[in-house]
Amino acid sequence: MLTIVETERLSIRKITNEDAINLSKVLADPIVMQYSTVGVHSEEQIYDYITNCKNQYDLNGYGHWAIYNSITSEFVGVCGLNKHKVGTDDVIHINYRLATDQQGKGYAVESTFGVLDFAKKSLKLKAVHALIESANVSSVKVVNRTGFKFIKSSVFRGVNVDVYQVTL
Repeated sequence: MLTIVETERLSIRKITNEDAINLSKVLADPIVMQYSTVGVHSEEQIYDYITNCKNQYDLNGYGHWAIYNSITSEFVGVCGLNKHKVGTDDVIHINYRLATDQQGKGYAVESTFGVLDFAKKSLKLKAVHALIESANVSSVKVVNRTGFKFIKSSVFRGVNVDVYQVTL
């Protein structure tokens, strides 16, 4: 089963090799990847990303997923959950990247609520974190709208980030 979450307007599903061209709209876009700790992806890195997503699904039962508009089937972006060490803490954190032509439509908030619902009901998580550079005002607005609270500032992959948490 590829579909993870259905929201009012979005279908969030596992990433496959067929998503490579669509993923380039996000992962190879310097504007979208401005606040990424891994940077803009080459075509080869996009295929590595897809392989990593599949490995994460098998390993953890979650990872990054593709977001599609459930009415038009248009590619919207990616969202998902990752597990990383931040300082001394292991955290599961949410992230999302939307294609530039899909931004400003409320999809980040909608997909975040969908992923949090999945995290609570299917993964039985008690909390989810978000790691955001303070200059990334759009993402700060998304986490504020979806119930996250600022906890602390930290460093992740050499980048100063603000750590937010939502209790599920």
